[in-house]
Amino acid sequence: MSTKTTQVVLYSIYVEQSAVVLYLDNGSDYRPGRFVSSQADYPVAYEFALELAQQKGLKLINYVEEFS
Repeated sequence: MSTKTTQVVLYSIYVEQSAVVLYLDNGSDYRPGRFVSSQADYPVAYEFALELAQQKGLKLINYVEEFS
């Protein structure tokens, strides 16, 4: 009997004082700011973070692009 574990990739969005930040969430790192959302789909997470940044008048910092 096989016991397969599926690893889910999550993209998390935080609001910091001067920016909305999109991270690749590995579940172990401390993230400053207020947690807003996690999404399993990158385009959904990116669009949500972008719209949130625009609504709040903040810049978007996308740390996910560094890992692509």
